[in-house]
This record gives sequence, C-alpha cells and structure tokens, in this order.
Amino acid sequence: MDSGVDRSGHYRAHLDGLRAVAVYLVLLFHAGADRFSGGFIGVDVFFVLSGYLVTQLIVRDRDAERFRASTFYSRRVRRLLPAALVNLTVTAVVFAALASPADLRDAGRAITSAALYVSNWFFISQSTDYFAADIEASPVLQYWSLSVEEQFYLVWPLAMVGLFALTRRAGDRQRGSVRLLVIGAGVASLVAALLIARTDPTRAYMGSDTRAYQLLAGAALAMSPGAATALRDRARLVPVLPWLSLALLGALVGLATSVVDVGPVTRGAAVTAVTVLLLVTLEAATGGPARALLSRPSIVYLGKISYGTYLWHWLVIYVIADAYAPSSLVMAVVAIPVATAIASLSYHLLELPIRTNARLDHLVAPVVVSGVAMSLLVGLLVAPQILDRASEADTTALAGASTDGTPNTVDWQSVRDENADALLESYACTDPDFSAPCEYVEGDGGPTVAVVGDSHALVLAPMLVDLAERHDASLWRVVNAGCPWTRGVRYDIVSPGCFEWQASVFDEIIPEIDPDIVVLVHRPVDDPTNGETLIDEDEGSLDGRPDLQQELLEQRVQAVIDGLRADGRKVVVVEPVPVAPEGTDPFDCISTAELLETCRFVVPADPTPQERIFRDIAAADPEVWSLSMDQLVCPYLPICDPVVGGVVVRSDDDHLTAAFGRTLVDPVDQFMIDNGILE
Repeated sequence: MDSGVDRSGHYRAHLDGLRAVAVYLVLLFHAGADRFSGGFIGVDVFFVLSGYLVTQLIVRDRDAERFRASTFYSRRVRRLLPAALVNLTVTAVVFAALASPADLRDAGRAITSAALYVSNWFFISQSTDYFAADIEASPVLQYWSLSVEEQFYLVWPLAMVGLFALTRRAGDRQRGSVRLLVIGAGVASLVAALLIARTDPTRAYMGSDTRAYQLLAGAALAMSPGAATALRDRARLVPVLPWLSLALLGALVGLATSVVDVGPVTRGAAVTAVTVLLLVTLEAATGGPARALLSRPSIVYLGKISYGTYLWHWLVIYVIADAYAPSSLVMAVVAIPVATAIASLSYHLLELPIRTNARLDHLVAPVVVSGVAMSLLVGLLVAPQILDRASEADTTALAGASTDGTPNTVDWQSVRDENADALLESYACTDPDFSAPCEYVEGDGGPTVAVVGDSHALVLAPMLVDLAERHDASLWRVVNAGCPWTRGVRYDIVSPGCFEWQASVFDEIIPEIDPDIVVLVHRPVDDPTNGETLIDEDEGSLDGRPDLQQELLEQRVQAVIDGLRADGRKVVVVEPVPVAPEGTDPFDCISTAELLETCRFVVPADPTPQERIFRDIAAADPEVWSLSMDQLVCPYLPICDPVVGGVVVRSDDDHLTAAFGRTLVDPVDQFMIDNGILE
C-alpha cells in the first residue's frame, strides 16, 4: 500500500484511484452485498499494486546506488504500524465490551497474531473459512491480507538483493534474468495455489506462498518499464489504449460481482492478469476516461486513506452487526461512510504526521526497533490483558448434563477448545499431495467410504472416522466448506467456484477413489428457519421462486444419486440437522445463561421438502438410505436442547460440535448394520 510514485519519482494519481476501487469492493463484500459476492478481489488488486510499487521503489533506489534495507524497513514501520497498533488496541477494548465470554479467548490469540503479522497462518491453523466466516468469529479477520503483505515486505528487499547478486554475471541481461526468475517463482506459486485449492481452499486462499504470485506479478511488471512505452510507440494502439483501460477497469469490477462463478483462486488469477494489463494500459495512455476517473481528486483522496479504511471497516461492521443486525444494504450504507470517516481522521492525525516527520528520516534503526517493540507490546501484553480482564468475571459456563433447572457448571473454554481441536483433525489430511482427495482412514479389507459435502461433512468426520475404524473401512474426505453436494445448486455468496468443484467431484474424484459407499452431507438448503438463497446453474437465483426451487432440487438430487448408483455404489444421504434461529451463538448463550432452558429452541416437527425428496428416493431404491438426524440431535423434538447427554450440541446456529457428532457413532453404526450398508 505504497504511494503511486514511478521510477523517476513522479506521482501517479490514478494508482491511488485504483486503490479506492479495490478497498470499496472489499467493503461491499464484507457488508454482505449479494451483487458483489466476489468483492474480495480488492485484496488481489492490492497485492498486485504492492508488488508493483514496492519493487519499483527498490529498483529505483538500487539504480541510484542508495538502496538500504534498513531504510526500506523504517519506511514500512512508519507507514503501517502506527495505525495498525491503534486499531488493534481499540478493537481489543470494543471486543471486550461487546463479545461473549466464549469469544474472548480466541480473540486474544487472533489479535496477537495480527500484531505480529502472522494472521493468515493463524487463521489457516484455526481452519477459518473466510467466505463463510461470521463477523463475530474474529474481530481482526481482515489482518490476514495485511500479514501476507508485511511478510512480503520483510522478505522481498533481501530476495531482490540476492537475485541481483545471483545474476551479476549476466551483464546487460541482468535485469531480464532477474525478471525471468521472478516470473518463474510466480508461476510456481500460482500452480501450487490451484492444486491446493482443490482440497483446502482456505489454505490456498490465505497462504503467503500461494498468494506470492500476485505480488510477484506486480514485481515482474515493475521490472518491465518498457512495456508501457512499447504500447505507446505503436501508432495504431494509441487511440485504443484509453478505451482498453476503461474496458479493463469494467472487467475488474465485473469480476467482483456474483455474475462470475469461479473459485477464489481461479478468480484471483484472472484478477491478477486484468490488473497487470490495466496498469500497463493506464501507464501507456496519456489520458482517457479510465485514467480521468481514477485521477479525480475525491477518488484519489479515498485511495490515499484506503489503508485506514481497510483497517477500520471490519470493526465498524462488527459493532453495527452486534447492535442492529441490519440488512446488507443498510450495513453497506452505514458502515462504508463511517469507516471512511475514521480512516480520514487516522490519516491526518496519525499516519501522515509520522510518515512525513523529517526527524524520523535520520532515526532509521530506532524506528525499526521501536516499531517491532510496540508490536510485541500490543500483541503479547496490552491486547491480551484487556481481553483477559474482561473474561475474569465469568470463566465458567452452564453446560451440564441436564436442562431441568439444575445449574451445572463446566469450563466452557475447554468445551470450545475440544471442538476446535476436533475440527482441526477433520481438516488434517494424511496425503501430502494436496491435489488428491484426503484419506482419513486406510482400512484393512473393509469397504471404501467417501464422505462428500460442505462443512457439515467436516463436523461429522470424527464420528465417521470412529465408524470406519470399527469396520476396517477406508474413509475419504471430499469436502468444500460452503458448497453443497447437490450438483448444479449452490448457496449465494459463501460458495465461489462451487459448480466447478461439484463437477470435479462427480466426474473425476469419485471415479478415482472408486468408493463402495458414498455418504452425502450438507446444510439444510431449504429450511425456513435458516435457509440460504440458492443459485441454480441454469436458472440463476431461486429466491422467491419456491415451486421452481422444489422442482429443481428434486431433479438435481435425483441426478446425483442416479449417477452414483449407475456405478453400483451404495448411497447414504445424511439429512440436515435441525437448526436454531439464524445468528444463534450457543456458546454465547451457554456462557451467560443462568438456566440452560433459556438456550432451548423449537423447530418444525415435519420434514423439510428436501428431506421428503431424500426419503422418496430412498424408498424407491433399496441401495439408497436417508438417515434422519432429527431425533438424534433433538431427543425431545420439536424442542432442541443446547446440551444432550452432557455434551454441547451446537457450535453455531446450524453446525454440530465435533464432540457431539462423536456421540452419534453408536446409533449411526446401528443404522448401518440394520440396513446392511457396512456388510
């Protein structure tokens, strides 16, 4: 997020304008705007810009024989740390005041990782699904991308010095040799991202190594100063360049919309290519509508304060969601100007004075040392102390074995930690080849089982592991959190690239694994209490079209099962679990309620339309079974208790805890045996 200054020191206002476009695409996405479900690409644009501008700065200083790594790091510290550390401290104070006791401990670790700029790896280790993340899940989720950039800033100057040293014998071709090495590293990073995304989308999306290609694409462009000149020298292209820039800017915005349905890594690769071409054409064009638009003073100013806008918007959205739970439109209308206003204050009162302080130019080492020390202080002491004090008054929660009015206490932190550990086991893969499906259990003579579905399949994975081990079965995971197994139907917003994943599952992965039994699991796609807007591959949005939705769901479900049965496989459809009212936080309720009865809720006793579809198909085919979860999860249906058999049932409004899922192994095993499924 550097200033738009070229190799000769000239300021380029349109680059700050492009920053403004990028940051507000991200804000629209985080506000929940349906039409900008791909708005997260603003981060991709930032990465390309960062690689481009930082590399130009390094090369410019190297050519002038004035490059010093210490000076570079000092500038980074002054540019990034003051606003970030203030933001983290304020976030800790606000979160301590508003969050439930059950959320405070995780928040402390998240803020520590943010202050140390390792957030992306922290969220990967926690298996955080960025696209399905609840705003309350972490107060600093936006820091994952800042961590990637800061890690790049730490490594890249030294890497550039090393690359130039490595190619010093290339003579006049040295810069070209370095550029080829950068491009090669970028291609390797992109290939790794595409392969890893097949089985671990979050790892591919947040990993520094799998994001490096975007930063390196910008770096390669920075080392190709003749690209814009070459275009400008072609007389036939000169009149076209301004309009090509406008078309590319439009394409960039188009890639941020719900019209495009590809995975985040595939979308990111496309955005990278478009952004590089846009930068070249903007530099080559001497004017035109795109450059004029991006250079407007108001848009340029929004770009200059975009770093602060990105820092503060997540906290603003969190506070608004906690207080009012508004619609996505209202959220965007309120959150965007509020975050912008705070960013403006931060820019003028904090960021700009520190960045332009001439005295600090001569205090390079002290600036770096003090910046690192302040990060450690905020991350390891200040923020944890704020959050720890907020949770001291309530370190235990009511989560006993009954809901009969007797308050039983257990350590809610242990309950939550056990659930997190179990989920991490579910995400773990025994196969080092990320391009292959994940084999949980390697059986010894028993049947091969594949569990296919979304995050609900992950939650049940520990139970299925226990079941597979009982029967010497092999168990494979074929899961994409946020994407249902019903081929041709996806949820809105949270499942980018879902259709292509579904196609790969049933056309490639399942035939490769060749399972005897396929277990299908996903969230309730048509539950009236907590439904998602569905998108059909052919018909588009099914919102407000219940008859068509029912018809298409029946066709899609039947087609998937028919395809599996055509190869002689047994199919077990796990019916969705009853869900709580949308937004329910069971740990929040359990950790604050005096009696557990207050955390109960009531669900419809009748099966949902999709459950009827499952049961009808199972009734017509003796090798297809529909496993109802209703009575297992809610023994007193239609009343659902927060705790059953001494175990917390749900981790949120629709996911079971992994611990409770494991308690179901006996009844599910009995179901399998009674129906001759695991013979």
